[in-house]
Amino acid sequence: MPGNSQSTTLRVEELTSQASPENSPPLPENVEKIIRQAPAPDGYQVPIHHIRVKGKQATSTTSTNGDPAIIHFHGGGYFLLSAEMCLPPLVQAVSQTGVQILSIDYRLAPEHPYPVPFNDCWAALQWVYANATELNIDTARIAVMGESAGGGLAAALTLKGRDTNLTPPLAKQILVYPMLDDRTTTNHAGGIGDIESYAAPARVDSVEGLPPLYLDSAQLDMFVHEDLEYARRFVAANIPVDLHVYPGLPHGFEAFSAGTSVTKRAYENRFKAMASF
Repeated sequence: MPGNSQSTTLRVEELTSQASPENSPPLPENVEKIIRQAPAPDGYQVPIHHIRVKGKQATSTTSTNGDPAIIHFHGGGYFLLSAEMCLPPLVQAVSQTGVQILSIDYRLAPEHPYPVPFNDCWAALQWVYANATELNIDTARIAVMGESAGGGLAAALTLKGRDTNLTPPLAKQILVYPMLDDRTTTNHAGGIGDIESYAAPARVDSVEGLPPLYLDSAQLDMFVHEDLEYARRFVAANIPVDLHVYPGLPHGFEAFSAGTSVTKRAYENRFKAMASF
């Protein structure tokens, strides 16, 4: 278990398909959403959108170690979007895979620059570990997942988990066109020094000891080169890598190509990764 454990008291607001916000699509009949909160270092209560198949809650007679879970971080360049706005594909994933997802509604820049978003996410991860029994989660089967900036946060948390000997260690990282390197420019120059790897995971000295990597990118994505380089480092370190690059597509291609064969294939690949740990 991580050090400096959080309170095990669950703050819960039940939200079912009948009580979803008006601007959100109704949940499938087999899925429920619960909003929880985790205390950040400065006392802020970080909202966590917990999506799971109905009937998965733990009971006093539970004889197993719990079920797998994915801790998710939304994209938006650290200054846009929210967990609520990014829920629809997560709901679909839970409905199809049965794997529960906890999406972290971390605070955004410019009001809350680094390290606030990272600290919010790390606090939420620690809270999940501390409350795993009540949440019916097997701490040996926790993965992190994110898109774009959220992919950068997911990668950063795997670094923090390794560096602090998080126990059990994270089981997998699922990164979707992640934003990893502050030095990305058209000529691969630039960037500034003294940026720590928790802010830009591509700056980490070594990927040794990190969990297996699933990584999606797109051929026309502005992050494709840093994503491929990051994956190459895992291959060199003999860490399992599942890499997918979708030809002719830009960053965030799902929004522009919904329903196409390539987007369906991308989701199928991600769902397989989400059910594989």
